[in-house]
Amino acid sequence: MEDNRLLVLSGPTAAGKTALALSLARIFPLEIVNADSLQVYRGMDVGTAKPTAEERREIPHHLIDVAAPEEAYNAGRFVADAECAIRGIRERGKFPLVAGGTGMYIRALLRGLDPLPSDPRVRAELARRWREEGGAALFAELKGIDPPSAEAIHPADKVRILRALEIAAVAGSPPSRLKGRWAKEEGKFRILFISLSLDREKLYRRIDARVEGMFRGGLVEEVRGLLSAGYGPDLKPMKALGYRHVLSHLSGAVSLPEAVEEMKRDTRRYAKRQSTWLSREPLAVRIDAENAAETASAMARKFLF
Repeated sequence: MEDNRLLVLSGPTAAGKTALALSLARIFPLEIVNADSLQVYRGMDVGTAKPTAEERREIPHHLIDVAAPEEAYNAGRFVADAECAIRGIRERGKFPLVAGGTGMYIRALLRGLDPLPSDPRVRAELARRWREEGGAALFAELKGIDPPSAEAIHPADKVRILRALEIAAVAGSPPSRLKGRWAKEEGKFRILFISLSLDREKLYRRIDARVEGMFRGGLVEEVRGLLSAGYGPDLKPMKALGYRHVLSHLSGAVSLPEAVEEMKRDTRRYAKRQSTWLSREPLAVRIDAENAAETASAMARKFLF
């Protein structure tokens, strides 16, 4: 019978996912499958906190640097790529460890792609309204229709806001209610899902330190390089955390210290949304991020052997 065991490691940004994944892979015969929606892009290294080249030579990593910034990369492509990587890992006699903080990608892999309804006419009308009324108006509308969905989406995330409103319009029901049913479907893997948890103040201090380290480590120069290579500010990954903040600085809209502080603030908000998702994930086993190595190792040993 095929071995369908799958290790999953997630947690809010800066909780220590990369370090723990590497630690586990040094103990057990694991290969790591990236589940961070930005680490898939080439040339976006500093702002995505990718594992170093040395770490990737030491431990095999998959789904890092598999797309150019202008390419469309979504949950559907991630699932296809991840399932291919998982098959290859098993054929080599290793175990797959899916590690990252993009909840949509992890959910799609574990439970299948979102089966929720769509209608191109509704989608086109919502896109027109976004252009004419602005994102703030449509985000406010979503908050009125479906507060749980709005809580999980950044107010500037056009794609997810319009998708949630489209689902609500077509299905006649809040997306969060429909997704709750979808999330209870039986998956195709036998899973150990480890979720890192950390006291909020400690996590925020880690986030602040990480953001400052990214700027010292060349985030501004990385964004300049991407612009010089022809990757414009309207590309989806260029609107992500860090990249949009540097672009705002380079355009003259904010000073560098202001960009740093705004990135800290928005990263803390993102971490809160990640923590909310993980607290509602029925498969996830939460462990303390500060003492994670020993606990996760014991859990992985029992699961794998």
